[in-house]
Amino acid sequence: MIRKGHWVYWIAQSGNPAYAAVVDFLFYKHIISMEDFAGAYLARKNDIFALPRDQNHTIAIFHLGGLAVECCLKSLLLGYHKINKFDKNSNRPKDSMYNQPVINPSHGLFMALKRMSDFHKKAKSDFQLLKHLQTIMYPLGSTDVDYISLRYIPQTTKSQEDWQKSFDYVCGWLEKNEKTIL
Repeated sequence: MIRKGHWVYWIAQSGNPAYAAVVDFLFYKHIISMEDFAGAYLARKNDIFALPRDQNHTIAIFHLGGLAVECCLKSLLLGYHKINKFDKNSNRPKDSMYNQPVINPSHGLFMALKRMSDFHKKAKSDFQLLKHLQTIMYPLGSTDVDYISLRYIPQTTKSQEDWQKSFDYVCGWLEKNEKTIL
């Protein structure tokens, strides 16, 4: 599948009506998907490991790691509700959100979990998961600065090792448990 990227926007905005028509056709026929959360999860996860640990890339690692978890949760959320994009009605008959629109949780990691009631129940029973997810959401410890706001922080003395344990735990838990909800 071809994914929508910056090159697609460039083509669509190039002013050439023929190019714009092709792009419109591809999107409306769903040949190109604007949001591939599962693919973005894997790509951001790879980005984290590509950054050298011996240089000061801690903020970038924390930020990209949060994005990776966000993308994983969004991918699971769509799969859980048996839909292919947000704002579509849930097709999960035994869920409280059945036949209601599933709204994009934005950067809310906990909100994404809460919108998958069966998955959320399982997550709540694992205190370690919730603790590690909190670390991913607020890698500097303060709830004033989440993983998205880190882009405005120049550097930190926070340990990458502790964060990495949380990242590995959360990703491992999500990957292990996704089969139980889909």
